[in-house]
Amino acid sequence: MSVSAVFFGVMMGLVRHIGQDMHIFAVSFWRYVFGMLMFAPWFLRVGVAGLHSTRYGMHIIRACFLLVSSVCILMAIMIMPLDEVTALSFTTPLFTMIGAILFLREKAGPRRWAALFIGFLGMLFILRPGLEMFNWAALLIMVSAVTFAGVVLCGKVLIRTDSPELMVASLAVISVPLSLIPATFFWHWPTGEQYVWLFLIAVASNLNMYGIAKALQNGDASATQPYDFLRLPTTATVGWLAFGETSDIYTWIGAGVILASTVFITRREALAKQRQLQE
Repeated sequence: MSVSAVFFGVMMGLVRHIGQDMHIFAVSFWRYVFGMLMFAPWFLRVGVAGLHSTRYGMHIIRACFLLVSSVCILMAIMIMPLDEVTALSFTTPLFTMIGAILFLREKAGPRRWAALFIGFLGMLFILRPGLEMFNWAALLIMVSAVTFAGVVLCGKVLIRTDSPELMVASLAVISVPLSLIPATFFWHWPTGEQYVWLFLIAVASNLNMYGIAKALQNGDASATQPYDFLRLPTTATVGWLAFGETSDIYTWIGAGVILASTVFITRREALAKQRQLQE
């Protein structure tokens, strides 16, 4: 999770840099192209057998969720401070809980609902209710958080049978043709320097997703969530060093409230699973 947090911040800074000269749809497409090429050695090593899965349909659905989520957050990066984008993205686990209740039929008691409510209060604290609440950047991040919750929910099911490598590789492979469709309307052949930046974005993106997958494979979700908070100081540092952005206290307090509610929810889920196993 620490590795994932570092490369998330790096990816955010790289996207902000190259997005000034290239449309986000084109950036997204080339990011997945290079991401897929990075897995070429792995494809050759594992062969067709390593690509086997009993849930190809879910892999496609997960890739669709990721494509929408990534495009929305990349667009938000261009019009909103990096630390605020990251802080608001912490609402993903809250939407994941709602999705688990609605689609996976998980039960939620009053304490989890209270934590969920407190988490969304933290989101409002970051936005500071007013006209700013309804800006396009905030809306884009909310869409990104909801759809990435779909990525997480699909991942929780897939990790039971598929390897982290296959989960990340399938995202890259499936996302290439999906991202090509909108990219054709804003086509841009990168320059030599831009190819380098796009390759680095792909590296950071794959390491970000691989870190999350490995963390979920090796530890409980409740143990990984506190480390997710490292994304905020990482992106805040990148924003300050590269773009001269400064953070305000409201962003950190709001993010802390969201994180606290998220940790509480995931902890409750872990305890509930332990009780089920004991029974």
